[in-house]
Amino acid sequence: MVLVFVFGTATYAERIWALRRAGSVAPGTSSSTANLVSRASSNAVWDTQGYYSQLCYVIERKLERNFEFILAVANEGFRLSLGFFMDMTPSISLLPQDISEIKNSVEVFKSSEDIVHMAYKLAEINLSLIYDYLYTKFGTRHFHIVPVCNIFHLIIKIALISVALALFMRARAGQKAYDVVDVIISYILLVGAIVLEICSVFMSFISSCWAYKTIITLPLTCPLCQKFPGVIAALLSLVRHLHPDSRGEWSGKLAQYNMIEGCIREKQTGAGLLRRARRYIGIDDNKAIKHIGVSPEVKKLVLDKLLEIASTSRVLEWDLGVGRFRGQWAQWVVEAKEDHLRSAAQQVLQVSNIQGLEFVSSVLLWHIITDICLLVDEDEDGGAEMRGPTRDLSEYTMYLIADCGVMAGSEGHFVLRKGRHEVLSWLREKGESGCDRRKVIEEIRNEDSSFFADNYYPVLDRARRVSSDLLVLEEPGDRWELIAAVWMEMLCHISYNCGAGFHAKQLTTGGEFVTHVKMLLFMLGVPFLRDVKEPLFYRAGNLYS
Repeated sequence: MVLVFVFGTATYAERIWALRRAGSVAPGTSSSTANLVSRASSNAVWDTQGYYSQLCYVIERKLERNFEFILAVANEGFRLSLGFFMDMTPSISLLPQDISEIKNSVEVFKSSEDIVHMAYKLAEINLSLIYDYLYTKFGTRHFHIVPVCNIFHLIIKIALISVALALFMRARAGQKAYDVVDVIISYILLVGAIVLEICSVFMSFISSCWAYKTIITLPLTCPLCQKFPGVIAALLSLVRHLHPDSRGEWSGKLAQYNMIEGCIREKQTGAGLLRRARRYIGIDDNKAIKHIGVSPEVKKLVLDKLLEIASTSRVLEWDLGVGRFRGQWAQWVVEAKEDHLRSAAQQVLQVSNIQGLEFVSSVLLWHIITDICLLVDEDEDGGAEMRGPTRDLSEYTMYLIADCGVMAGSEGHFVLRKGRHEVLSWLREKGESGCDRRKVIEEIRNEDSSFFADNYYPVLDRARRVSSDLLVLEEPGDRWELIAAVWMEMLCHISYNCGAGFHAKQLTTGGEFVTHVKMLLFMLGVPFLRDVKEPLFYRAGNLYS
């Protein structure tokens, strides 16, 4: 009884401790936000150079597909990634050699043939480690306890309950005074406790990257383990079998929502009192949401653009913070065009008012623009490699805004409701032809401007005018480069500004692609290069010189 009591007390004490430690990284807890940010910034100063040096080492040695090396890199930068994930490193004082290390790593990334695989695998592992830390006892124990002690802790817990079972069996030997039902229940409880503990260990091996890392590092951290190489090899073989390299750490799915298609479905099913009431309280089973796999083209498009930005001085100009979305990537694309194309492309940005519109309004506008341009260019060869990924990003961003409420706020929700009402009014105006998505988009594109002047359709009117200006660009590749730049920056803007709470919540349901994009920003050091400040003693020395 005493052994079981000690076992139970230790288990519940561990749960309380793990929750307290995992919650300590969240602002609003017992530690002040200033202390949390200070600690995260301090960790960044110590970890930055080692993390990016190890990244360079893995790429230079062509080890981008070696799971254990990628895991070692993620482990090296765990404190750094956790601080960035929780929005606690807004401004970091890095040494000059740290800054040069980040810039050097970006250049090394560009020379790698397998950088797409490594970048997204590293993002997956980073998020898996963060999930384990925030939501599991094993992840919290691994971060705060030496791995050897972690193993002994598990062994002692199993040993306690096993000894209790052995003593109970010995006490029972030769005695028949106890009630049979009581004896059976006692055996079930004792054996069940042992089974649950063993299952917990196996589950950690299957689901947690920390367990994998613990077994790998045991020979290095525990001198006693070096005397039993066969046991360590067997454990490592077991972990590799239970947690194979090829296993994905998330679903790899993109949710898709198309505003026009959703409104068509809503029009067809009607808008009765019950349906309106369900939608009012947030239950809407008619959103036309579907899920597709994240294609290699989408991954490459996003990573290539981030690498392009991170490797130039543009990264210092990029207003990634919580300010108004200004479409800077699209402006840089326009500036790079030749003279005869630049004026037409500039007209597109001017008519769309990309610098002045509220973010949700801009997302809704470009979503309809993308639909129109997809219809026009569906038979064209130019820009074909960007059309599919751009459509996926457009509908995924609309899903984040319309279904998840990301970056919306009260003004954004009003814009979405108004935009949906406008599209529904258009469909009712068109009658039967308003039941086919292709015909609806064609009619928006071909409608005479006088119709929009007489009727109140501001979003559709502006989308039609911007699309017309985009079609002035004769080469489809030019307009799709511009559209893709808009959507990729919108996705990065959401990933950086939607808040740690959203990202942490999504980890519990399998994770979102936008969270992986945030980890890509971290891996390329984009926020650090933007917000970096020179340490005080360096500035003092420079001023003295």
